[in-house]
Amino acid sequence: MKKHSFDKITGLIFACVMLVSMLGGAALADSIYEPDDNFYNAHSNKCELVNRDYYANGESGYMELFTEPGGSSLGFADNGGVFHVQFSYKLGEVVWGVVEYSESDGKLIPIDDDYLKTAWIKMSDTIVKYDYISFYDKHSSEYTTYEGDYSEFSTAQNIVIWTFPNSGENNGTIELVSENFPVQSVYTDSEGRKWGFVSYYYAMKNFWVCLSDPTNTEIAALDVETPALYSPAPGSKPQSSTNDMTTIIMFCVAAAILISAVLIAVLNKKKNKDNEKK
Repeated sequence: MKKHSFDKITGLIFACVMLVSMLGGAALADSIYEPDDNFYNAHSNKCELVNRDYYANGESGYMELFTEPGGSSLGFADNGGVFHVQFSYKLGEVVWGVVEYSESDGKLIPIDDDYLKTAWIKMSDTIVKYDYISFYDKHSSEYTTYEGDYSEFSTAQNIVIWTFPNSGENNGTIELVSENFPVQSVYTDSEGRKWGFVSYYYAMKNFWVCLSDPTNTEIAALDVETPALYSPAPGSKPQSSTNDMTTIIMFCVAAAILISAVLIAVLNKKKNKDNEKK
């Protein structure tokens, strides 16, 4: 009898540990990623969550990366590279975004799996990559409320999750969905396909599924907006904006040295004249 009670208690403890582990895992999966950046760590309470992708689009044809907002230049990335901005920070009238980058053949590129650092960029040197927010801004008036019974998913396996309808970009699949799969809004595209928007499902956020063809991974991009980007002038090379201040400082130092030399010469000449009179 005592052994039976001990077994029940042990089983209960094990179940509680498993439940806590699952909840802890869910919390971690749903947490907001924060960059390992010194400036961000010191000013995180003044940073705004962005969590969107942006094309590099500096007016010169290149986007400059900095150590921190208003800091030193780290180098340049070619326009067209896609950088993920997790947080922004406003310094004066300029909005800055923190990104992760890698280096390749002397150029700065968006993050890869091998090596990365953090940097700050001027948001004015970027254009947002079309995403689910952009899609909402353009098509939300065409959304309707989902009133189905989820029969589209009753036998479906490996349901494809898309960034937005007809984006041509998917973020993998969901093997199976539960009966309460929370489709909120429905959008019908120009080819008659119905799409469902899901804001949250087991730590996955803000994605679309094709209700008309939920397991098809080959739905091509259709009418995806691509922005026009600045191109560098033929033969041009990127020029750091921080060099302007360096030049000014060097000019001021040189001017101060020249003025001092002139003053010393004038004083010496006057002194020599005074000595001659004596």
